[in-house]
Amino acid sequence: MLLKNDIVTLRPLEPTDVDNLYKWENDPAIWEVSYTTLPYSKYALTNYISDSAQRDIYEMRQFRFVIEQNETHTAVGLVDVFDFEPFDMRAAVGISVNEPSVRGKKIATNAMNLLIDYCFNYLHFHQLYARVFSDNAASIALFKSLGFVECGLFKQWHLSADGWKDEAVYQLISKNI
Repeated sequence: MLLKNDIVTLRPLEPTDVDNLYKWENDPAIWEVSYTTLPYSKYALTNYISDSAQRDIYEMRQFRFVIEQNETHTAVGLVDVFDFEPFDMRAAVGISVNEPSVRGKKIATNAMNLLIDYCFNYLHFHQLYARVFSDNAASIALFKSLGFVECGLFKQWHLSADGWKDEAVYQLISKNI
């Protein structure tokens, strides 16, 4: 299944994505927001792609889409749904636009709109939430523009190179249920 609008396509991971995944997951610049502490091997990422292709969200409690820019037909980032709770029909979401050349071109907004529509109207989720460091102005602006509302704050939640950071929780509740 492809999720598509005029700007982006969200598609499942393919074996050909391993090089991009290897580059993106092993970029120390995003390790803090992804809570990564060690680099991933291509072997581990290849197995992850293979394993996730055969299982659905009810089994894995997560899924990941590649964000492909329609204009160039190139992969530019990822959107994730994780921490899925089937009883409560809620999950966390995350996004990373990993190619700097496409930032500021509404890639993230378009990708998240597709993801929200898919989660609420196809999977019938009741709510989505995102956890964002309080100093991440771009992500806060993105989630607020999509209708997410701040509903909590974890004080001094994450130890970074610059000291302790607060982490805010943003929530979007479906209007369908």
